[in-house]
Amino acid sequence: MNEAEDYLTVNPANSIVLLEQIEAPEELPDNLFLRWHLIMMRASVPTNQLTRLMDSLEKAFTKQSTPYFKNNITSITSALGIWLRRERYYQDAQTSLDCSFKYAQNDRQRLTLTNSMALVAREQGAYKKARNLYARSKLLAEQMQQTPVLAMIENNLGVIALDQGNINEAEQLFRKALSDYQEIDKRSGKISAGINLLFVFVIKEQVVNYQRLIGPTSKLTAIFPNQSKQALLLWLNARFEQLQGNEPDDKLKLALKVAYEELQSDKAKAQVHKYLAEKLNVDVSLPLLPARQRFEASWFSVVEACNWD
Repeated sequence: MNEAEDYLTVNPANSIVLLEQIEAPEELPDNLFLRWHLIMMRASVPTNQLTRLMDSLEKAFTKQSTPYFKNNITSITSALGIWLRRERYYQDAQTSLDCSFKYAQNDRQRLTLTNSMALVAREQGAYKKARNLYARSKLLAEQMQQTPVLAMIENNLGVIALDQGNINEAEQLFRKALSDYQEIDKRSGKISAGINLLFVFVIKEQVVNYQRLIGPTSKLTAIFPNQSKQALLLWLNARFEQLQGNEPDDKLKLALKVAYEELQSDKAKAQVHKYLAEKLNVDVSLPLLPARQRFEASWFSVVEACNWD
């Protein structure tokens, strides 16, 4: 478990492999059982393995009365907030993150949670709210010299700039985020910021810049089990090839349609639809903001009550 935790920053996919080598985690004492699932949650988020994430959340809530659960309530409800956001339960995601913030024990946790709240706002198109949350976080992250959080904020601000068509601003932010992620050697961050920067390069039709960055980014993405990142890279490479004079054939267009459905969020689909689909002559539908019903689980009422005192 110690080794699995050590890999969370550099290679969370390997954390999952190591955890799966531990036989019968359900037979472990409560604190080790919960620690196993907490590490699995933290590894499932950057690899976008939502089924694993919810499975570990559900298992964790079977131990909600234990001291170890209560001591880690911020991490657990933060992971739940991420799952709810990615599954488009935005109101419930905010509820879970608010609860997580209530029990946050330090500024590092509050920074991460504020970033998650900004992502919820961005998914709903509330860009002013998202930017305000990031601005507040950035000041604190700079004061604390928290490079990992600064990189995350820069990357996410770049995504908002891309949403709003501010391509030059997006490029500056993605370059800074990638530089910061390289400094701390965070693999998932290097992939995310690298792919986002590649997106800017194909929009600006900067072939040479794309060629310089595609090698290391593609190599990292290929061995990282995040289908959404791999799907976006397929679209970017198709557009790059088109800029080189290689039009997509019917087989590739079909693969791009499949990849479109594998993109992580409606906002990611909207970006691909806006900047790539028409140029590649691939007919995909612009996602509509869904009217999600409320999340239902027998244990979610305790999150809404948020009283572990």
